[in-house]
This record gives sequence, structure tokens and C-alpha cells, in this order.
Amino acid sequence: MSFFVLIFTSFLAIALAQKDPHYVDGRTTMVHLFEWKFDDIAKECEDFLGPQGYGGVQVSPINENLIIKDRPWFERYQPMSYEIISRSGNESEFEKMVTRCKKAGVLIYVDTVINHMTQDTEEPAIGTGGTLANPKNFSYPGVPYSLKDFHTPPCQIQASDYPTNATAVRICELNGLHDLNQTKEYVQSKIIQFFNTIIDHGVAGLRIDAAKHMWPQDLKVIYGKTKYLSLKGVGNLPSLRPYIYQEVVDLGGEAVSKYEYTDLGNVIEFKYGIILGNMFRGQDKLSRLETFNDSKAWDLLPSNDALVMIDNHDNQRGHGAGGAAILTYKDPKPYKMAIAFMLAHPYGHPRVMSSYAFNDPSQGPPANLDGSIISPEISNDRCTNGWVCEHRWPQIYHMVQFRNLVKNEPVKNWWSDENNQIAFSRGSKGFVAFTVEGDLNQTLQTGLPAGTYCDVITGDVVDGKRRRRQCTGKSVLVDSDGRANITILSKELEGVLALHTQKEPHYAGGHDGMVHLFEWKWPDIAAECENFLSPLGFGGVQVSPIQENVIVDNRPWWERYQPISYIWRTRSGTADQFKDMVRRCNNVNVRIYVDVVFNHMTGDHKVALGTGGSTANTFNLSYPAVPYTRYDFHTPCAVNNYQDATNVRNCELSGLHDLDQSKEPVREKIVDFMNEAIEAGVAGFRVDAAKHMWPNDLKEIFSRLKNLNPKYFDANARPYIFQEVIDYGGEAVSKYEYIGFGAVTEFRSGMEISNALRGNNQLKWFMNWGEAWSLLPSQDALVFIDNHDTQRGNANILTYKSSRLYKATIVLQMAVAFMLAHPYGNPRVMSSFDFHDFNSGPPHDSAGNTLSPIINSDNTCGNGWICEHRWRQIYNMVRFRNAANKTSINTWWDNGQNQIAFSRGNNGFIAINGDHFDLKQTLFTGLQPGTYCDVISGDLVNDKCTGKAVTVGEDSKAYIQILTWEEDGVLAIHKLSKLR
Repeated sequence: MSFFVLIFTSFLAIALAQKDPHYVDGRTTMVHLFEWKFDDIAKECEDFLGPQGYGGVQVSPINENLIIKDRPWFERYQPMSYEIISRSGNESEFEKMVTRCKKAGVLIYVDTVINHMTQDTEEPAIGTGGTLANPKNFSYPGVPYSLKDFHTPPCQIQASDYPTNATAVRICELNGLHDLNQTKEYVQSKIIQFFNTIIDHGVAGLRIDAAKHMWPQDLKVIYGKTKYLSLKGVGNLPSLRPYIYQEVVDLGGEAVSKYEYTDLGNVIEFKYGIILGNMFRGQDKLSRLETFNDSKAWDLLPSNDALVMIDNHDNQRGHGAGGAAILTYKDPKPYKMAIAFMLAHPYGHPRVMSSYAFNDPSQGPPANLDGSIISPEISNDRCTNGWVCEHRWPQIYHMVQFRNLVKNEPVKNWWSDENNQIAFSRGSKGFVAFTVEGDLNQTLQTGLPAGTYCDVITGDVVDGKRRRRQCTGKSVLVDSDGRANITILSKELEGVLALHTQKEPHYAGGHDGMVHLFEWKWPDIAAECENFLSPLGFGGVQVSPIQENVIVDNRPWWERYQPISYIWRTRSGTADQFKDMVRRCNNVNVRIYVDVVFNHMTGDHKVALGTGGSTANTFNLSYPAVPYTRYDFHTPCAVNNYQDATNVRNCELSGLHDLDQSKEPVREKIVDFMNEAIEAGVAGFRVDAAKHMWPNDLKEIFSRLKNLNPKYFDANARPYIFQEVIDYGGEAVSKYEYIGFGAVTEFRSGMEISNALRGNNQLKWFMNWGEAWSLLPSQDALVFIDNHDTQRGNANILTYKSSRLYKATIVLQMAVAFMLAHPYGNPRVMSSFDFHDFNSGPPHDSAGNTLSPIINSDNTCGNGWICEHRWRQIYNMVRFRNAANKTSINTWWDNGQNQIAFSRGNNGFIAINGDHFDLKQTLFTGLQPGTYCDVISGDLVNDKCTGKAVTVGEDSKAYIQILTWEEDGVLAIHKLSKLR
């Protein structure tokens, strides 16, 4: 099925109800940078919001407004025209801000004022763009509007109208602001024209000020005639409607209901901040929040209809709704707790407020004597010059990251003291605890895998000595049962504690990406770490199974996956050689991950002799070198029904005798085996055939593993677990069952990339690469193009045998280049030996001894070894990934077919040509001006490029050319490939 079909149905739903903020994948939260200038917003997107994981910015009204004496904040809500000119900047500055923010992965939402124009003025009415108006005569030539465009005769909304008179609320003037008649086609056309201009500049959505004071049917017409989005910096998707969220203050008992507007878009849920304000002020019991997922019980909008907040620019000043219940930056401890709850709980679309300091409710932003806004200055990551910048408080932006990580996980493990202390987990990914009253000191179920976690409220994980990571705040130890002692003292500055998982491969700084050196010998791996992998920036090596395996005639590769004992002796080497290899690789900052096989032992063999000399009676299920007996295995049966999870997990895979991991003696043997490897200094494990074991058994085994060796890793670091779960969909066993306690090898990623690059799908759809393709969340996925299994058993997977495809030449592309350039998942590169028969083992001599690779003068391998990791197009993309340094994808471009390009923040740019014609385009790269070396066609050596050179101009654009006759169909440049 084409991916177009998959996305069409979802976008059809979006077109009907404009409730998707369209955040870049993995982001979840908006911030309102109230009264900020456009240039300052752009810089904040690049320097802080993008890197810290914010999804969007709500900006103050951008249209020309009335200049009012002393420049109060509310002058922004008195339009003079729809020209883009305000104290925040002009139209050009606005457009540049939108573009720069999108490049940082942050989308823009505009606060729009279309209910009314200005109040009457005694002085001449002058706008921020110089436009004149005569409000008393309802004359606004800057639009133009005249008396006939307003509700007439004028009337004023009275307090008594709100509970009884919906018509008055919608056709009379709010606080004397001249009320436009949106029923009139001319007024609609002017508003639509304004909205479309904003959308043309690339915004993602609109806040509708005072929506309560307009008829829903009028708004429906206006929204329906508004353009589709123009998110060119994010990708050109069909049928994307702007995100609409409407200001409808409804606390109940009024003539106008918030539910009248939910068919049109999201609605701002004002009751939310009042409820949490009362809770965290101690005026209501926190324990009652256990039912907060039941929106009806709280008279809240359904979660998907609601934009939620703790405070906004109105109610933090006492306007609008909420009164004294509203928490603001002036109440820092309970305020941070309320925001932490908002970001930890899954209800609604959250928006964080970012304020300036004020004492007078009318006070405008920090300004010079001429009224121009003073920019925030940043000192020690905090704002000065009168700006509060709550979004920069660590307790808040860390919780934004928390929400990003726990997205889609349910609330579990709720606990309370029945009063004002609560705690809950988000599945197995996050945990929070709060106390409003008294000391909290409890042993609680966190739902988290065993390990030591950093409380992201009181601190952060930072680089320490020797590239180690350390927590600057509280550390919490979670035991093998998921329980932890949680302490929050009432005298502490923070009344909340938050923990979340990080499936961390423990790469050293400046290193990223794993390579599978399939069937290499331990001394050869050690030398490769020192001589090649470390200098080129590889993060780690997956090694073949280390435990003794049965010797099979003709020595096929798969004999390594038939254990006869847990003794460390294979054709890769001895235990001492393995330990020496781990030590040498760690010393040059390359981590080791062991492929472990404990789902099963061997199949039946008439003579079962192991690589270390051990023997077994496989027919009797007797493995004395462990020892295992028949009582340690499931009753023999064959895996023959993948729609039956019990059959898949309790029966024998290909005749391999299936261990029963629920039995304590089996668990003990496996844990001892893995802990010995941890003591040797490995960083983690690939768990072979995890799909064929019960998740609860694996969770128990992993919980008993030791922390990593502190000689090489941070104190209390946990092993990185990645589990083999083959799941293309439609089976009884799901990959999602395993992500609570480790990463999972995402087989679908290699299949989809290979499928597209073989011409069975279009590259343009990869704009949305990630969870939208039914892939695991990024942090849960280990991704690869091929592995030792699929390169032998799946004709659709790209391998070294499709070398022109695998290395991305004219016809298809370099699949590995895309994988390493894209931020999705933790990538692993395959490094193979040459084979012509499915069963072929590694290159060997007549005695069956594995031959070492020979390194040629051009850095490639000989002696029967392929060594894809030494291909220039691959190792240079590992360098690219290190240069990209976890930045988001920005400025996606495609030609509507099979030519694509994207940047990684300001750090890297890649273009791929999968069409049968030349790619010749001037494209935005995100890079600083200068000349860069294309690391696909060549190398940067002594400040000279051996391949193509690309010149990036002052506007960060470059002419990109990939011709059909060229060897490579990819071009990649990054900040470290810049010529001096």
C-alpha cells in the first residue's frame, strides 16, 4: 500500500476538524512569547526552543493596532488595519521569523483579533503603521471598514447578558470595542484575506481572540474559506488545515457554551487553570485529580478539543476568568507544580505562558522612552531586562521534554495519601510525584525499569569528568520491582519530582551510531576500534554471540545462534581476548554490545560438541555445561501459528529447544551470564528472538542485571537493551509489548526505506518519516537497513549485493545515508562478509578458523570481508550524524516525486535524487555562509575537498546539483565539512 493512502484518511479528518497543531514529530507543547519582537522570537527558536523540544510559539497580534497613551499591553487587541506592522516588527521581519523558527523545528501560531476594531478615542486614532482612523464614525480606511460593516446600532454587553442573552454577547460591543458583523460577506472576505496572508507566510495555526463573541456559523464560513497550510519548511503535505484554537470563556451557567465551537476547532479550556490553581494553592484536595481523565466529571471539554493552560496574558492580570485562583509566575512554587502536572498529565494540548514582569495590570512590555520594546537579554540561561521567561525555567522546559518522551502513554500507578500528596506514572516511561501539604516520604510504584534516575525538577543530567554523565539534582533508585523511595520535603524549593526513561546507548561524547561487525574476531574488533571506528566517530559495535555454540558441519553462520553453554569461547576468540577487546574499545570511546541468545539452546544433533569442548545430549534436553535439564525447557512443540502468542513464545523456533524463562533456575543462569559481561565492561545487549519470550519474563531478567561497570560508565548507568521483535503488523505478538523495558529492533524501518528506494513508493512521503509510518517512537527504536538475517532471507531488503542501490547511486539512493541523516531512532550499520550461499559462514581457512580482514590502501577490506562501514559514503555519514548532534529536521524540500532534501538545524544538509533526471535546485541548507565539501563524493583533507564543493550564500541557500550520470545519488554537507 502506498503511504499516500495511509495519510489521506488522517488528513481528511484534520480537514474536517482543525485540531492538529502539526508539531514536528516528537514535540507536544506551545509557548506564548507574549509581546516579544519577531527578531527575538526567531533567535529564541534557534537558541533555545528548538533545542529544548518546544513545538510551537503563539505570538501576540501581528496586525496594525491603535497607539494608546503609555502603551498598555491591550493596545495590541485594538486593530486599526490588517497590515502586519506592530511593536513586534513588520511583515518582512514576521516572515523571516516564521521561516527561522520552522528551521529550528518550532511552528508559529498567530493571535488574531477579528471580533472587533478599536474603542472610541479622544485623540486622533493613529496606528502602529501610521494608518489613521475615525473610530467614532466607524471609519477604518486601512482595511477599509465603514459603519455598514459593524453591528448597528451599537450596544454594550452588560454583565447580566452573559447568563441569559447570547445575541447581546455576540452582536454588542465588548468593553466599547466596535463590533464587526462577521455575517456580512465583505467582512468575511477581509478576515479571510488576512488569514490567508498569514498562512502564505508559513504559520501553522491561529488563536481566535473573543471567539465567544462571534456566531459559530460565521466562524465556520470563515475557517472553511481559509487556505490550506503552506508549511514549506516542514514539508508539502496535502489537505493540512490550519490549527484553530478559540477563546471561549465558559465557566458554566452562561448563554454561550464552549461546546458550540468544538466542531470548528479546539477551544481554550479556561476551567482547567482554575481547577489546578485551586488544587496547587491547597484550596482543594490533590487526591481528587485521580479522576481527571474523566472530562465530563469535571465539566471539561473532551481532551482532543481542549487547549489548556495554567495562566494567560488576560487572567494573570485579573481579566477574563479565574480571579484569585489563577497561579502565575508571582507564585513560583505552586505555579511550577501546576505546570508540571499539566505537562505530565495527558489531557489537552498544553500551552506555557512566558511573561514580562508587571505591577500595573495595564503595563505594557519593557520599553524604551519612544515606546519601542526592549529585547530580553539572556544571562545564565535566564532572561533579564524585565522579562520573566517562565519557558526558560528548568523545571518547566524539562517537563516539556518529559511530555515529549511519554507521549501516548497512559496514566498508571496512581497513588495518593487521600489528601494533598499524589503520584502517578505515564506507562513505563515517566513518573511524577507532588506534595502540597507536608513531607512526602513513601516507597511507590514508579512503573519504570530498574535503575538510577535523575529528578528533572531539581537538576539535569550533564557531562562530567571523562565524558561521564552525572545528575545535578536528586537521584532516585528504582528497584527490580519498579518501586522507589520518593522524598519531597515541604521545606524544599520544589514540591514536585519527575523521572523519565532514556533508552541510552551510552555513547561517548562526539560519537554516534552502531556497527555490527558480524563474525569478526575479538582482536580484530579491538584493532578496528582503535584504528578506524573511534577516529571516524562510531559510537559502538554489536558483536556476534560470545557464548559457546555447537559446531555444525561446514560451519554455517547460524551455528553461533545455537548455544551449548554460557562459556565464553567461540571462533571469535577466548574469554580473555573478549575482555581485552572490550577494554581496548572502551578506552577509545567505542562501546560494545553483545548479541545474547537465551530464548533457546541448540536443535537436535547426533554429536553435540561445542566450540569450547562442551558436550550435550540434545535429544534429552541435557546441557551439563550450564547445566540445563529437560525441566528447564517448555514442552516440545513447533512454532507454527503466528496468530497465537502462546505458540510463538512456548514452542520451538526452527527446532531449537525452547527455554522456559519463567523458571527461576533458568533466570538465574541467564542473569549470571549477562552480569559477567557487564563486569567486563559491555554497554548493553541485543536480545535475540525476544519475540519468542514472554515480556514479563524479560522484564524480570533485565531488572536483575547489574549497573554498568563504573570504570567506563556513569555511576548507576543501566545496560542498553535492544530486543529482536520482528513485527511488520498483523501478528499476535506486538513490538509495543517490549518497549517498557528496552529498545526494540524496528524491522519495518529497513523494509520501508528499501521499498521506497527500489521504486515501490515515492521519497516525498518520507517527509513524515517516523511514527506516522507505524514505526515505534524514536527513542524506542534501533533502526537498520539490513542485518545478518534479512540480508539472507528477504529479497526486498537492500544489502551490499545491491551495492549501487545501497551506496545511493543514480537509480535509487543510499538507504544508509538517509538513515544516518535522519534523527529517527538509534541507527546500526551492517558490516558483512561476502556470501553466495544462505548458510555460508565467515571467511575461514581449511581448519575452519576465521580469517582476519585485510585492510586495503583505500581503507576497504579484503580477504572475503565487505566492511560496508568502511565505505566512504557510510563512514562520512556517521560523521554527519555526529555533526547534526540531535538537531531536528528543518526545511524539508521535495519535487513531489523522488528528489528530497532536508537540513538538520544549522548543522547539516542532505539531498537525495531518486529520479531518472537531474536534480538542479537552489535550496535552503540552514548552514552558515561558506564553502563546504560534499562528504558523499569526497573527503575534506587538509582543507581541500576531494569531491564536490558547495557554496552556501549569506541567505543560507546553495545551488544543489545531483546529475543522473554521477556515481552517487546523494549530496551531504555539514558544519564540520566547511573549508576554512
